[in-house]
Amino acid sequence: MRVLAIDPGTTKSGWCLLEDGVPTKWAWADNESLVSMIFGLQKDQTALVIEDVGNYGTPMGRDTIETIKWMGRFDQSYVDMTILDCRSQVTYIMRPTIKTHLCGVASAKDSNVRQALIDRFGGDEVAIGGKKCQTCKGKGWVGRGRPKCPDCGLNTGVFDGTGYETPPGVLHGISGHAWSALAVGVTYLDQALAANAAAEGGGV
Repeated sequence: MRVLAIDPGTTKSGWCLLEDGVPTKWAWADNESLVSMIFGLQKDQTALVIEDVGNYGTPMGRDTIETIKWMGRFDQSYVDMTILDCRSQVTYIMRPTIKTHLCGVASAKDSNVRQALIDRFGGDEVAIGGKKCQTCKGKGWVGRGRPKCPDCGLNTGVFDGTGYETPPGVLHGISGHAWSALAVGVTYLDQALAANAAAEGGGV
C-alpha cells in the first residue's frame, strides 16, 4: 500500500511517501510543486492523507487560512473523476489524534512524536544510523593510495568502505516538517489496519 502524507503549510509543506509502511521519499517542498506531484499520482494505488487544521481555542490567523486554502488545492488535485470512489481515499487527521496515537497523550511535544517514530522503526542506531566511521572520518578510505577503510561497518560486521560505522537507516535524512508528515502517514496506516481487522472480525 502506498500513502502520500502531507503536513500542510502556507507556502511550503512537508510530505512523505510510504510504501508498505516504510518511508521511501520525503521533502519540504513548494506547495505548487506538491500540487503537480499529487496530480500525477497513480490514484488507484496511492492514498492521500493530510494533517487537518482545528480550532484549539485561539483566534484563527492569516497563515492558518492560507494553509486551509492549500489543503483544498491538494484535495482537488487528487480527485480523479474517472476512478470510482477516488475521493474516499483522501483522509484528514487532526494533530491531537496523531499525538495520542503515537505517544498516548494529546499534549505530547513534537520531539516526543519524533522519538516515538524512531522507536517504532528500531531505535536511533537502526532507524537513523549513519554514524560516520571514526577511522576514516566518513571518507571510506584511509592512507596512501586510498585503500578501503578497514573499520567501516565495524558495528555491523560488514566492512564495506562506505564511511559509516552503522549504515543509514530508513529514517536517515528526515528532518523538519517531513517528520510531521511521516507521523500523519503512520497514524493513517495503523488506523486503516485496525479498521480492516475490525471489519474482518465483524464478519466472522
